[in-house]
Amino acid sequence: MLLLLCSASRLWAGEPMPVTVRPLDQVVIHPREEAPAEVRSLNDGLITAQVTATIVELAVQVGETVRQGELLIRLDPWIYRLAERRAAAELEGLRARLEAARKRAQRATNLQQQKQASDERVEQSDSEVKALAAQIRAMEVSLEEARIQSEKSLVRAPFAGVVVQRPARIGVNATPGTPLVQLVDLEAVELVVTLPTSRVESVTRALSWEFLHEKGRFPVQPRVIVPVADPATRSQEARFVFTAAKPVPGAAGRLIWSDPRPHLPPWMVTWRDNKPGLFLVQNDQARFHPLAEALEGHPVLLDPFPVGEVVISGREGLADQTPVKPLPAP
Repeated sequence: MLLLLCSASRLWAGEPMPVTVRPLDQVVIHPREEAPAEVRSLNDGLITAQVTATIVELAVQVGETVRQGELLIRLDPWIYRLAERRAAAELEGLRARLEAARKRAQRATNLQQQKQASDERVEQSDSEVKALAAQIRAMEVSLEEARIQSEKSLVRAPFAGVVVQRPARIGVNATPGTPLVQLVDLEAVELVVTLPTSRVESVTRALSWEFLHEKGRFPVQPRVIVPVADPATRSQEARFVFTAAKPVPGAAGRLIWSDPRPHLPPWMVTWRDNKPGLFLVQNDQARFHPLAEALEGHPVLLDPFPVGEVVISGREGLADQTPVKPLPAP
């Protein structure tokens, strides 16, 4: 009340009202925004058996870290090794028969040139050579298949990671698709954020981003905003990569970012005639700059950015074009 009476007396006396001012760019803020986020591994796989065989060795335990190519589970390969030996033996016999057939074909060709063998005999010899060559190629495929199946009995890590589950048990007969080990990559991770479509522009406009977790703050950079919205939740998925340290997969927290555009703090908004705005000093006059988009209690985007110094204190008795004596705010 005393301040208003003093202001009124100064106005009646025609004296400029003393106000404290500050450059507007020293007052503006950049509102912080946040959204739930989760760290996910890009390689999180349940490794299954590819052949039918009995589990004979468990080479890893839950919680162990393994390198790419390291043995995880060994299956009994005896049936595939027998098939491999059988195919190798048959292949050896076919190659011997092919060698003999080629010699017979060569003799038939020589006799034909001497007019001592018919064309039919030569054709039969050539056909026998071709048939045996085809059988050899088929048997080579069978031998390679048996070797591959035998190699598949050794289940190795497709990538480096940590064992989080191991449902395999010794003595169990595994078939293709039987779950053996779940492996999670600790290095190839991303931060996954589900954003309302209305906030996608805000997060892409930011200049820096952080993942806030109970273990600390982790800087991230956006990799992609998935250009498909969920019609049920009206949201889009954003993925970020860590630029330094990485939390463990499954860690949950908040993505933090700031709007780079200048905003006026809520406490700086002044209301005149039920209209929000701020007072700027221009030519020793207080000029009321309306802020049509202002909402009570929320930062106000300054776009376009006004020119002039903003009144910090002494706003209570001001009206548009009130003469003022600006003093620098402490």
